[in-house]
Amino acid sequence: MSQSERVSQLLEGAVDLHVHSGPGLIPRSLDHVEAAREAMAAGMRALAVKDQHSMTGNAVYFINNYIIKDEPFDVFAGLVLNNAAGGLNPNVVDAAIKYGAKIVWMPTSSARNHIEIHKRMESSFPHTKEKLFPETPLTILDEKGEILPQVRQICSLIAQADIILGTGHLHLSEIKVLVDEAQKVGVRRILMQHPEFLVEAPIDDQIELARKGVWIEHSLALFLSGACKKEYLVEMIKGVGAEYTTLGSDLGQVTNPRPVAGIRTCVQYLLENGIKDEEIDLMLRKNPASLVNLE
Repeated sequence: MSQSERVSQLLEGAVDLHVHSGPGLIPRSLDHVEAAREAMAAGMRALAVKDQHSMTGNAVYFINNYIIKDEPFDVFAGLVLNNAAGGLNPNVVDAAIKYGAKIVWMPTSSARNHIEIHKRMESSFPHTKEKLFPETPLTILDEKGEILPQVRQICSLIAQADIILGTGHLHLSEIKVLVDEAQKVGVRRILMQHPEFLVEAPIDDQIELARKGVWIEHSLALFLSGACKKEYLVEMIKGVGAEYTTLGSDLGQVTNPRPVAGIRTCVQYLLENGIKDEEIDLMLRKNPASLVNLE
């Protein structure tokens, strides 16, 4: 079997829980339908579409029920708790869940941690097509370092629905508090986004969180764009363990490869650098499928 055939085989049944397709206020290289069709053509099983400024439940309803109705493929909706989508608002989370959201992410571009880093790295993040109101920096903690009541309520809603809590672009110190509080109220599915960038979680902290039951998601876009070194991806996988890890493309930016193409490139790199087929099977298929309850 050629390397290309091996990569194609590993993409069959894959689940990508981090796709930045459009439409959106940030320019995208493809829309949700194109993302779904390209993933289906590669033999993938599902993807989740993420919009930084709006819940994706409405779009996903029409895609699943009309565009790909008879296909063995699912598109999942989600909500990012940025200012434009309602911020840290339990009412919005309640509505998103009832619209079918499978993932609720804590703030990303509205997170205080993101905004502080953004000031130092202005050119590193995609911009919206038109200028929006200035962001109000969001944190999940009060002045005493305790979790805000509305965040605890949001966690309770996520627990009741048994869906995924994404940690977003919060500071590592916030994420640690969030994980403890979320698990206290019964959240079972916690997915930590790109610890290698913005969150800047050392491998020891990733291991600590993984042992608590947190899944560690690595964003392939960061390694394709050069924001992070590919060697570090291999190091993190080996350090934390594939059994605690997922791979999300985090792709859809106009300057990066499209999601399926990006996944192919990264899978080939991992194979060439000591990551085994069965480990990729866990990170790309089994672990994300388990998080969204796919058989």
